[in-house]
Amino acid sequence: MPKKLGVIGAQTVKKNTKKECKILRDPMFVGIDPSYNGFAIVVLDKDANIIEQRLLNSDTKKEAEERILELEKGFDFIPNIVCLQSIYLEGPSFSSNGAFQLQMGALHYYLRIFLLKKNVEYKIIAPGALKKFVTGTGTAKKELVLLNVYKKWGVEFNDNNLADAYGLARMALDNYTTTKIEVK
Repeated sequence: MPKKLGVIGAQTVKKNTKKECKILRDPMFVGIDPSYNGFAIVVLDKDANIIEQRLLNSDTKKEAEERILELEKGFDFIPNIVCLQSIYLEGPSFSSNGAFQLQMGALHYYLRIFLLKKNVEYKIIAPGALKKFVTGTGTAKKELVLLNVYKKWGVEFNDNNLADAYGLARMALDNYTTTKIEVK
């Protein structure tokens, strides 16, 4: 059973195994904003260069289960990233209602189970914590997140889901660089 550690605005799930990383490769940081239409993934290296970005969609005419399996084909590469350091996953919004809330919960937990089965560590980041990290306020609109990603880091996106995923990856990178202790 994984050990859960509480973090302000986030939940860490830590597995007992950690991939060994080759010294020649930089650590990689992944941000994921899960959604049925606009499932965004951004992978950064330690210098904040975008190594990979994907914006996945699923067929709206299919049932939720089929859509999740369709999306998995686009995110199944994540456990195979060489030197994967951390994954920050945006948590579900609790402002949704009805069947949509159930479907988003299903997608979110499917992704979490997928990562656990692959022995991949991840952190769940509350939407408000992500907004606060990017904009300074936890109640910012999507457009303000897009703008602040550009103003803060000089990276422009035309999709708010990709901007969120980028913000999550930057949060993972920032956490790594501020907590890493160098040994001489």
